[in-house]
Amino acid sequence: MFAGVLGPAPHALTAADKAPTPIVVGVDAGLGGPGDGNNSGAIGVNGIREKDIDLDVAMRLAALLRADLVNVVMTRTTDVYVSDARRRQLSIAQHAALVVSIHANTSSDPLTDGSMVMYPTAASTAFARTLDDALSAQITGDGVPDDGFALGGPAWAQSPVPVATIEMAYLSNATEATLCATPRFRQDVAIGVRNGVEAYMPAVIARRNAIIAWRSAHVGSSAGSSASASATLPGTNGFQFQPVIEWLIGLSLVGLVLLYRDGVARFLVVLIALVVRLFGGVMWTRRALIRWRRRRRRSRRPETHTDALPPRGSVRSSVYDDIPM
Repeated sequence: MFAGVLGPAPHALTAADKAPTPIVVGVDAGLGGPGDGNNSGAIGVNGIREKDIDLDVAMRLAALLRADLVNVVMTRTTDVYVSDARRRQLSIAQHAALVVSIHANTSSDPLTDGSMVMYPTAASTAFARTLDDALSAQITGDGVPDDGFALGGPAWAQSPVPVATIEMAYLSNATEATLCATPRFRQDVAIGVRNGVEAYMPAVIARRNAIIAWRSAHVGSSAGSSASASATLPGTNGFQFQPVIEWLIGLSLVGLVLLYRDGVARFLVVLIALVVRLFGGVMWTRRALIRWRRRRRRSRRPETHTDALPPRGSVRSSVYDDIPM
């Protein structure tokens, strides 16, 4: 019985049958937390805060990468303070292959402008160069010049994987601060960084295509589904819970009836009595209505003059009474 409800048992997967695992990329929204100290970062000439811009661009970048089936690890998703050590720990614990840190720049000279990419060690130079090329290609048209890439960002110097810090524009520059306040420019920054990540690591697109192909080849199997990974519970291998839930609900109802059978019986007796009483009341009303209609019909008949008739019991006269005997 249980086999019929639960469905066929999932078959064991061989190594060749296993779904490709998504590539992990760390996305670090710079700064964050209370506005004391340096947690807010630079404040634009128009009043915008760097920490808010960093988080917005990071969220946009994460959405773009997830659309390509990347497993994104974010160091923060709200306005909270996260230490540099904690940011590194998060990316390492989740086995990020790359880390991108999002920031905006500032200068004492209000005319200084441009975007740049910094790298913490020589091991991240190639990554920074690729990101810089892709970012400048996307936002130069918005009016932000390319300042190139340079050594910097010591907070990530201990990272075991390539890291690059994006300085998207100068908030101290009135023109660029205005740009940073617009959703369009922030989206362009996110697109440029996404393009740079995928240009530096072509395996991202190759893995996306492999995952899509695997899902297409395993439609309806116990191991996979054409639906996205977020549509199924982790570790279920496509197992369907609905039949089991319906079966358990049925068993629960039967158990309740058996457990409270006396109460159920009393309820049924009361219910039947109410129905009978209601039905009896309807029948009495119907009979009373019929009697009332009959009385009305009798009251409408023409009256009969009883004085023209002979008294009951009297002998009627005959034409032969006048004949002499």
